[in-house]
Amino acid sequence: MEPTRLAVREQTLAEYRIFTVRKHPTIDVERDLEWICRSFAFMEPRDKKRTAYNIFRTIVETARTNEGSSSDQLAEKLALSRGTMVHHLNKMIKSGLVIHHESQYKLRGRSLKSTIEEVRRDINRIFDDLRTVAVTIDDSLGLLSRQDQRGES
Repeated sequence: MEPTRLAVREQTLAEYRIFTVRKHPTIDVERDLEWICRSFAFMEPRDKKRTAYNIFRTIVETARTNEGSSSDQLAEKLALSRGTMVHHLNKMIKSGLVIHHESQYKLRGRSLKSTIEEVRRDINRIFDDLRTVAVTIDDSLGLLSRQDQRGES
C-alpha cells in the first residue's frame, strides 16, 4: 500500500510588489497619491478610469475619522460593481496598506505615513529572515561571500 501524500500549500500572507516610479518634482496630493498607487502596483496602464486610485484615495480620506467602509459602501460611493471593488481591495490588502476588519476596509495605520512605516518594518523582517536562512545555507554548503573572504561581517 502506498503512503498517502498530503500536498502542503502555504498561504501567502502579503505580496509586496514595489515598482520604481518617477516621483513628480512638486508637491501635489493627487499626483502623490497616484504615485503611491503606481509604486505599489495598484494602478496599471489599462486602468484608464483610475479605479484603483479612486478607491485608495477614498480609503485614505476615511482614515481621518478612523472609520472604515464596507465594499458595498465603497462601490456605491464610487459607482463601481462590487466585483470590481473586491478585486482592487484584495490587491490593496495583499500589499499591506489596507486591512479588512469587522466587515470594514480601512488604511492599516492611522495615517498614510504610519501605514508605509508598518509595511517597511514588515519588509525589513522578511529580509532579516531571508538573510538568516541564506547564512545557514551558505554555512552548510561552505559558501563564502566577499566579506567572509576578507574577514568582515
